[in-house]
Amino acid sequence: MATRMKAAIFVEKGRIVLDDKPVPEIGPLDVLLKMTTPTICGTDVDILKGEYPVERGLTVGHEPVGIVERLGSGVTGFKEGQRVIAGAITPSGWSNACQCGCGAQV
Repeated sequence: MATRMKAAIFVEKGRIVLDDKPVPEIGPLDVLLKMTTPTICGTDVDILKGEYPVERGLTVGHEPVGIVERLGSGVTGFKEGQRVIAGAITPSGWSNACQCGCGAQV
């Protein structure tokens, strides 16, 4: 597997660049996706406009469609090579809110 990836990186207000970053290590409850189709969310626009403060170097973008490349040891219900979408609100199944039956924003 590759050790570097292309990523949309916040540089400063009004500037996001496509650059190389290391492929992140995954934990037991993580999934590494190879993104095939990106989407732009209102939050990404807010970050670009400087209305949602983030640190320089943050990888922006979420809600992608992609292929499962690696699964953490505790992830069930998915398999490597499976095509998936990562929704903006994806319950972990492990948080206190999820355990109480509130798997989305309340």
